[in-house]
Amino acid sequence: MMIDPTIRDPDISYVRKIGNGMAVYKFWDSLSSFLFTIPFLVCFVLFLVAPLIFGVIISLHAWNPLVGGGPFVGLHNYTQLFRLSTLTGHDFWLGFANTAIFVCISVPLLMVIPLFLAYLIFRSPLKSLFRPILFFPTVLSATAITTVWDFLLQTQNGPVNNVIHAHIPWLVRQPWAWISIDLATIWWSMGFNMVIIYAALTQIPESTMEAARIDGAGSFRVFASIVIPQVRNVLSFIIVISTIASFNLFAQPMLMTSGGPNDSTMSLSYFIYEHGFNDFQMGPATAMAFLMGIILAIVSSIQYRLSRRED
Repeated sequence: MMIDPTIRDPDISYVRKIGNGMAVYKFWDSLSSFLFTIPFLVCFVLFLVAPLIFGVIISLHAWNPLVGGGPFVGLHNYTQLFRLSTLTGHDFWLGFANTAIFVCISVPLLMVIPLFLAYLIFRSPLKSLFRPILFFPTVLSATAITTVWDFLLQTQNGPVNNVIHAHIPWLVRQPWAWISIDLATIWWSMGFNMVIIYAALTQIPESTMEAARIDGAGSFRVFASIVIPQVRNVLSFIIVISTIASFNLFAQPMLMTSGGPNDSTMSLSYFIYEHGFNDFQMGPATAMAFLMGIILAIVSSIQYRLSRRED
């Protein structure tokens, strides 16, 4: 019996229609997903990619913001940063050294203090009360924080000196100037790190700590042998973000010490601001900012690799 090839199986035709419909559905689904990402892509290009490209262009010119341009100088702005005899080179490495001092002081404290506070709150029955209280400074602006601490640490009639009955030059002499900036920064930032560590502590099985206590482990032993290893990855994350934030130190020295005494608290970001917006040397200032970003990326990468190696 011969079968006419012109006659289609109705089942095959139906399957093909279903397949075509699914293809159209997948196309429109992909298109709609892409359309939802367009606002983000536009913002990403306008506020990140475009300023980054424009910054590279400025760093290659002797750019004057008053005239909106300047002659092309190539890598001159970058090479000047490696010559200590030049003003930009001297200021860059002085600011880098000052910032490194601040980072070496603040980052360990911004890990250790929030860790202990988070553990104490985790074990406290009043955790719902203490968490928002300690986190509250984090939501305040840098200007508000520095204004408060500048008032508290005034040498003449400052509340802190009045309470301790001393005449400490907190903001005008070293090492008190760095101590003042570190106090303000730690009080402002530790709440954020504390909340992250607290969230990690809630993921530790209570049965693990209870078993350690049954075996005779004291509070310190439980903390050192169970808690810290369990939150090690979180601590590594906090070290990285605290390092990045500390390298961006700006408002505290600007509003509390004005970079003094003798430029000893002039951070790298502060020098970049001075060169760019006070001296109108946008080319060297942008080159300083890019070199700072490269150094910060290298430091963060090293920290990340060291933490991964420990794991």
